[in-house]
Order: sequence, then structure tokens, then C-alpha cells
Amino acid sequence: MSLGRLVAAFVGLFIFIVILIMLFSGGGKKPVITGVQLKPLPDYAETNATVSFTTQGIVNGDEMHRAIRITVSANQRQLDVLQGYNPRVISSKTFVNNQEAYSVFLKSINNYGFLAKAKNPKVGADPAGYCPLGFRYVYDLSQDGADLSHLWSSNCGKAIGTSNASTSNVSTLFQRQIPDYSTLVSKVNLSATTISQ
Repeated sequence: MSLGRLVAAFVGLFIFIVILIMLFSGGGKKPVITGVQLKPLPDYAETNATVSFTTQGIVNGDEMHRAIRITVSANQRQLDVLQGYNPRVISSKTFVNNQEAYSVFLKSINNYGFLAKAKNPKVGADPAGYCPLGFRYVYDLSQDGADLSHLWSSNCGKAIGTSNASTSNVSTLFQRQIPDYSTLVSKVNLSATTISQ
């Protein structure tokens, strides 16, 4: 095959592909992909969605690193203590929940900005490495095994994080979902620099 025919074949194939793309994509306009469209948080009360709040300890050795996660759904409230950076649950406590209580809880954390994004965050979506001498707080909304929202803040200042939530109020509301929360986490050291005996 001559070079001219080869070039003509490639040009013809290119034009054919462009025409197909234009036909099947609405005249060349690509849809804007913005991710999952979130509903207002209280609207998830009658679904299988879960909300969780995780407090990650200081950056330290893997065996010393701890995090506390509270997860709430329409039928369950769960406290997990996590160890390491590839976290494994080292203790857990579960309590029954109901849809009415969940509805009130979602409205409450919504009022304190659980899904509120920081304006123009100058940090990444992953909190790893930020505020290493302090704590990071992770706010997750999940449904059917997929993360619908993943935001975080820290105690290193309002500008360090992607969340604009009122961290202290959201944290308090999650902790109050767990009976005897203070007792259950009393031995969890989020600032450990030595291995406890």
C-alpha cells in the first residue's frame, strides 16, 4: 500500500470516529461530570446511608497510632477504636438505633455543617500528613458501599481541612450517640509516644 493511500485511510478513519463521537455525545458537547449529586443530609434518614465521624491521633509509630470512629445509621450506632495506618479494629461496641432517632440526629449534625465544604481549601482531599502533631477529623457519608461525601478538618486551624463544619459540635453530637462514651475510650491515647503496658 502506498504512503498516500495509508494517509488517506487514517484520515478517513479519524473523520469516521469524530462523526461517531458527535452523533453519540449530542453534537460534540460533553456532559459535565460533577460527581454524585448530594441530597440534603436529613433526606437520607429513610435510606441505608451511614454517617461517620473519625478522630485520628497524632502521627506516630504504626503500633502506637490510634483513631476513634463513630458510625451511625438508621438501625445501629457503633464505636470502633482503630490501630495503625492500615487500620484494624481493636475494640468495638454496637448499640441499636431507630429511624426516628436517626432522622433527628441527621438534622442536628446538618445544622452544624456536616456536609459543608471549606471555601477554596489549600489542602488535599486526603488528610494524611496534614496537622501531624495534632488531630484530624473525618466526616463521611456513605451509601451502598460508596462514599457520597468525604471531608476533613483538624485542630491545626480552620484553614487546614476541606470541611467547614463546626467540629466541636459535630464531635459532641456523635459522642452522645454512644452510652458511656468517655468510659469506653478512657484508655485510648491519641497522642501516644510510647507503647502502653
